Amino acid sequence: MESRARRKYASMMLECRYRVETLRDFTSGKTHCTYLQTTIESEALQLRKLLELIAFSTLVSYQEAYRSVRSDIAKDWHAARILRKIEGINPEFYPVPIDGSNRQGWKRLQGGYLTRKQFERLYDKCGAMLHSQNPFSKGKSSLAFHKKVPEYLERIEILLSEHLVELAESRELIHVIAPMEENAPIQVRHLVRETNHV
Repeated sequence: MESRARRKYASMMLECRYRVETLRDFTSGKTHCTYLQTTIESEALQLRKLLELIAFSTLVSYQEAYRSVRSDIAKDWHAARILRKIEGINPEFYPVPIDGSNRQGWKRLQGGYLTRKQFERLYDKCGAMLHSQNPFSKGKSSLAFHKKVPEYLERIEILLSEHLVELAESRELIHVIAPMEENAPIQVRHLVRETNHV
């Protein structure tokens, strides 16, 4: 993996951090929109952008695929279809959250992070919040979504803080340390896998 691709991945993690900070400001009440519904819609937009950054980031080493998927996904709103497109290029796109390593290898987290399945559901929930509700249908409660935003945010932070990702079209991995705290350094290390196991 060339250094330019590593820098691009780090840049995408930095953008994730900015969006996390924005969401923290919303959930803490530090900032808000004119009224609650627009605040909730802004939260949904930031969460959705975060999810897209996570999905797109693993394609940075494979630029042609990145461009084609990104332009295709820009027209789509359905998480399952989007993830299938990305998985068609990189089946192992989803970050593997870890907590360092020991002599046996990487210490995978057993819970507390945003799983692949939760990613898909959250993406669709965000999309639902971004569309005006049909006045004659029983829609999802935007207030219930708003109350869950801190939990979603915490799960995303745990997922991104330290993770491994297998890169598209290669047997390469990157080890990423991306604390979601302001001014903390973001590190992206390039690794080459010797076996099929992380």
